[in-house]
Amino acid sequence: MVTTVESFFANLCEIGHVATFERESATIRFDIKEPAEREQAHNADKVERWYVTVADGRVNMTRQDRPADAIVHVSRPDFEAMATGRLNAQAAFLRGLLTVEGKVAALVMFQRCLPGPPGSTGRVAPISSKTVTAQRRDT
Repeated sequence: MVTTVESFFANLCEIGHVATFERESATIRFDIKEPAEREQAHNADKVERWYVTVADGRVNMTRQDRPADAIVHVSRPDFEAMATGRLNAQAAFLRGLLTVEGKVAALVMFQRCLPGPPGSTGRVAPISSKTVTAQRRDT
C-alpha cells in the first residue's frame, strides 16, 4: 500500500523538472517520524528518510541518510498535511511542528512544490521587488 508520503515524493521525481526550482540548487533531507502514540502500536521507532536534490530545476530523490543543506524533522501526519495542502510549511515551522537544521531557505524554496489549500483555484502571481519597494504618491 502506497502512503501519502511515498506518493508525494514519487510524483515529484516523476515530474523530473520543476519550473519553480529553475536557477535553484539545494539538498534537503526529510526525516519523517511516526508520532509517539503510533510508534508503540506499530513498533515504528525508525525514522523514514527522503533525500531530495534540486539542481537548476531538476529534482532527484533517494532514501539516503546523508548530510544536506537542510534537514527537516517532521511527524508523518504533519508532512502528509503539507503534501496535501492542508498545512503550510512555513506555518508549520513557525508553530514548531517541524524543525530545520541548516539552511531554512532550502525549506522556503521547497515549499513552492507543495500544493495549495484544498479548493484553491490557482496560484497568485509573484509580487516584484519593484512593487514591494514602490512608494505611494499622493497627487
